[in-house]
Amino acid sequence: MSARAAALALLSLVFIPEARAAAFDDLKADLAVCLRFELDGARARRAGVGDAVRRCAVEIERLDRADPRRLPGDRGLSPSSRGVLQSVLGSGGRHKSAR
Repeated sequence: MSARAAALALLSLVFIPEARAAAFDDLKADLAVCLRFELDGARARRAGVGDAVRRCAVEIERLDRADPRRLPGDRGLSPSSRGVLQSVLGSGGRHKSAR
């Protein structure tokens, strides 16, 4: 019986980080989808990038809670949120940001 418990404990140690990584990736994907959706709508309404970011505040907060790291100068955003914002709004994304 103890061998079975040890095997289950080992399996849980292997699969739990993968499940967390998948959930974390889902949060990043949710934020990217929200930003793209809002930017498409913002373009139709002639609103700016700031409007899209404000409308995705819930997704940004969820990702920030999942990634507690903070870097100086990031205005309180986690590196994960900053990375998604840059990928969608920056040179690597579909939409360019007006700076």
